[in-house]
Amino acid sequence: MDDLDLIDLQIPSFQIDQHIGLTEPVPEMAEELARLVQANLAHLKPWMPWAVDDYSAKHALEWIEMCRRSFEDDGSFGCVIIFDKTMIGTIGVHHMDKVNRHAAIGYWIDRHYQGKGIVTRCCKMMLDHLFDTIGLNRVQINCNIENVRSRAIPRKLGFTEEGTLRKIEFVNGEFRDWVVYGLLKSERQA
Repeated sequence: MDDLDLIDLQIPSFQIDQHIGLTEPVPEMAEELARLVQANLAHLKPWMPWAVDDYSAKHALEWIEMCRRSFEDDGSFGCVIIFDKTMIGTIGVHHMDKVNRHAAIGYWIDRHYQGKGIVTRCCKMMLDHLFDTIGLNRVQINCNIENVRSRAIPRKLGFTEEGTLRKIEFVNGEFRDWVVYGLLKSERQA
């Protein structure tokens, strides 16, 4: 078995500390996830193309099902961020490339939990898993060029700002730029 083959057929879950955990999204979470997105629409819409006014449990269920399919297809996965038994956001590994050993991390969190280091700690756990367990060589984080909070996370984690992808994402009727951040396994170990 190649070291990048799936260790098992279950999306990983992580306990970060006594308050924060990451768990596999399941269909029973769809209503709660939809409520969380709806409560954060004003906060999410400037950055997330999927954050639409009519976001519903159906959208959440589609995301949950996509997480399972992606995991089965290439090992990409999404997790729900839980803080003291309350769902507060999601974090995911996207675009898993087992041949070239790289992937991307994406995340969002309830506006009331921003600025507490929660997403940074979740990303650290993901990096440990991706580099140490899965055996990746590179992890990337893409952020809207204007999303200052999101851009602070890869900077805190020692990622290198590698460049800008111009007009790559269509959000709210206009094309937006991404800043690309990358971290190599050798840099993480240094």
